[in-house]
Amino acid sequence: MATTTEIEPARLDDFYQRLRARLHRWLGSKEGRAYRYADHLLVFPDFVHLMIRLVLDRRVPMELRTQTAAVLAYVTLPFDLVPEGLLGPVGFADDLLLVVLMTRRLLTMVPPEIVLSHWAGPEGLISTLRNVLEVAEEMVGSRVWRRLQKIVGGDSDEHG
Repeated sequence: MATTTEIEPARLDDFYQRLRARLHRWLGSKEGRAYRYADHLLVFPDFVHLMIRLVLDRRVPMELRTQTAAVLAYVTLPFDLVPEGLLGPVGFADDLLLVVLMTRRLLTMVPPEIVLSHWAGPEGLISTLRNVLEVAEEMVGSRVWRRLQKIVGGDSDEHG
């Protein structure tokens, strides 16, 4: 019995590469270079890739796969708490934080090796998670940060 549902690698890679290319283009702009959290946004495509892989992994309980799919749906909406449609790639900040919060939840609810097996980021998942969580409230403000934590079911005082 297969443990993951297959998705066409070309489709997954294409989405991943388009998102990464969009962020890199913006980060090369004057506005992007001036953005304080630019390095943090660079890992957003890696977290989206991770979320997609975990939704498809049958070793992850259905309830968590459904919650992860809901997080992915939020990420794809053009208008959310910090809309990228109006703000450009800075609007990915809330999306990044939401997928980071969901990843943290998954790491506590399923065997970590399952989550870690799907991580394709340039650095270790745990250290990347911590780095993003350390600046989360500064990235989006305390009101948005609390709302994101409520979406995932995190404690508003919890930072990692």
